[in-house]
Amino acid sequence: MKKIIFLITLLFISLNITTPVFAERDWEYWSRYSFEAPITKRISYLIKPEWRIKDDMTDKYLFKLEQAVAFKIGKFLELAPYYVWQEAKTSGKVDRSDLVYFDTTAKIPLKNFFDIKIIDRLRYQYNFDKELTVFRNSSRLTKSFKIKSFEVSPFIEDEIFYDTKLDKLNENWVSLGVSFTLNKNSNIGVSYLLDTKKKGNDWTYANVLVTSFSLKF
Repeated sequence: MKKIIFLITLLFISLNITTPVFAERDWEYWSRYSFEAPITKRISYLIKPEWRIKDDMTDKYLFKLEQAVAFKIGKFLELAPYYVWQEAKTSGKVDRSDLVYFDTTAKIPLKNFFDIKIIDRLRYQYNFDKELTVFRNSSRLTKSFKIKSFEVSPFIEDEIFYDTKLDKLNENWVSLGVSFTLNKNSNIGVSYLLDTKKKGNDWTYANVLVTSFSLKF
């Protein structure tokens, strides 16, 4: 019964967030990978390449490579400083940037509330080339089920972006998807993401298909 209630809740929320699904911008595809190697029991090294394709998934416009050392603090908290190299194509030009992230991630299990887990990540982001600071916060609501030997985890996630130069919120990502744990070291995922950006006084929307693959060594 709890599984049914949780899935109905996700469906209800998704119907409310996909109102602008026929987006003003085009369809995009984002491919995310994550590789993690332990250094100690509480410290690990992460590398995360990502590709993005726009114009109805025909034009590759962004590649970035994130590298981090993650520190586990207790059972529920993780800290991770990142160095990020990014290459973006805009108006026929290639824009290369060096960035840093500093992530604080809390993973909170709610055992008494349908056994749901909340994952909240606060990110400080600084672009050296543009001298731009952005604060980001993502909140993910997820629950895991067993289907034979696989663990299936549907989720809904919202991420907001605060641009300090503009002094306002100027972007929002809302995602609905599912991840599949293949074994204790790897999982795959697929999701729909609605990317909302502020352009002047107007908001524009893009539909995004996101796939992910993660591997722990």
